[in-house]
Amino acid sequence: MKKHLLLVMTIGLLCACSDDDVTASEITTMRINHYQNTAVGLEPVLTLLVQYGDTFGTESWNNFSSFIEGFDYVPGYIYDLSVRIDQIGNPAADAGSYKYTLLEVIAAQEIPAETEFDINLKLNDNVFVTTDSGYQLLNQIDIDCNTLCEALEALLENQDIVIGTFTRLGTNEIQLVELE
Repeated sequence: MKKHLLLVMTIGLLCACSDDDVTASEITTMRINHYQNTAVGLEPVLTLLVQYGDTFGTESWNNFSSFIEGFDYVPGYIYDLSVRIDQIGNPAADAGSYKYTLLEVIAAQEIPAETEFDINLKLNDNVFVTTDSGYQLLNQIDIDCNTLCEALEALLENQDIVIGTFTRLGTNEIQLVELE
């Protein structure tokens, strides 16, 4: 009988602890850059580059690896969004402490394809260029390395930090134009 009572109490406690307990909410304007960059969390990832709060409208962009519910990111556009940020008081072990929800796309400005941008290709032991089926950024964005394929391979092999300058060829294809 005690085992059954303990089981019922445990189930009751688990049901009472919701991972969607919102403890605070705020609405903010968030700017999303026209390209993604690489970063290292638990593993190497592609992140959005964002501005909000004190960085909105500045030259400073921050990596953002969370998901914005209702937002469908398409490379090649700078987006201004109205976003609700909910702080989760009791998040699941594999979830973040914040939930981001799109309220409105305020603006979407297309950026010319020839606009250059920098992406981290290697940071210390983390190489973000994959070669499973041609050159790609973390098996997600195709890289046309142009005439720089050999130089790219040499730098990835011999340098701790490698940054590439790119232009956009299509939604999921970029072209390498310079290496640092």
